Amino acid sequence: MIGLLRMDYINKLPHPLFVKLFGDKDQAWPVETIDVETGLMRIDVCGKLQRLHIGGVGEFVDADGKLHDPETLYSDYEEPK
Repeated sequence: MIGLLRMDYINKLPHPLFVKLFGDKDQAWPVETIDVETGLMRIDVCGKLQRLHIGGVGEFVDADGKLHDPETLYSDYEEPK
């Protein structure tokens, strides 16, 4: 998916946010920053910041433990009917 991220939606999620990467569903890494214009983000991996694109994220986990598909964060996302 290409487009801007929904900053208002991301800010409404219970923080802190964590990400689970593809192929590593057992480990969740804390999100440091997300650039809503480019989709680039920084995560804390064992105390070191790692840069990646939101397209490399399998799912987001909010502070309440709820899972979020990265596609739902894009401004042009439409809820399934």
